[in-house]
Amino acid sequence: MERTAFVADSTLGLSPQEALKRDVYVIPQQVIIEGKSYRDYVEMTPDEVIQAQLAGKKVSTSQISAVDLEALYRNLLEKFDRIVSVHVSSKLSGTCSTARMVAEKFGNRVKVIDGLTLNGGLSFVIEEVQRKLSAGVPWDKLEEAIAPLVQRVRGFVLPATLEYLHRGGRIGGLQHFIGSLLKLLPVLEVRDGLVRPLERARGWHKGLQQLAQAFHQAFPEGARVILAHAYNPQGIEELRKLISQEGVVIEDLRECGPAVAAHTGPGTVALFAAPR
Repeated sequence: MERTAFVADSTLGLSPQEALKRDVYVIPQQVIIEGKSYRDYVEMTPDEVIQAQLAGKKVSTSQISAVDLEALYRNLLEKFDRIVSVHVSSKLSGTCSTARMVAEKFGNRVKVIDGLTLNGGLSFVIEEVQRKLSAGVPWDKLEEAIAPLVQRVRGFVLPATLEYLHRGGRIGGLQHFIGSLLKLLPVLEVRDGLVRPLERARGWHKGLQQLAQAFHQAFPEGARVILAHAYNPQGIEELRKLISQEGVVIEDLRECGPAVAAHTGPGTVALFAAPR
């Protein structure tokens, strides 16, 4: 059998060490703090990013380095026959485009897949890729084979405040003022590669309830779940209790990572789900 390496970018929400335990090699996204760029998880920890935000510093993200990715591919192809490189949705980032450009240098030995999701959703996609290859799915039929699962993966996100959406230009000043005045929070949905506002909730606890309700409506027969949070273990525990029922299998709890937290801020909780 051909030896296959699996690569993901750091929107996966796992450190390189944690990801390697799952046979995944991580290429870091760039975290930009006050105009200076750092490699996610390598030169800047998620906790340091959160602390920078809480200190009022300007935090944003940028995509992976093409030079870093080419070096990773070259290194892996000395030990493996081929690579599957799964990345954050192309509708949210230029990462997939960069990966495809780099992959062209290696011919058919590197296959880039648009995960159409991020964080825990990417884990579900990678696991499906691994299952299909183990089951003998041909290399050139891989995207087609995983498409049914990719189309069903969903994410639900609740920020703790509107402040960081406002700072990042995602909502205007008037929306921020009115939303803060009325204590409104958006429940966001990650679906088909895009992040969309699903509904608005009056306050944090109502937001958690609405997030859980949206999840149960999307997966009435249960689901595999990965929970993520940005500096909010209490909030994620509340969400865990709200979604726990027969048929719901919580497989992991991890950090949101800078890709989410840079835009939604500290306190954010997220749920990623796939069919069982």
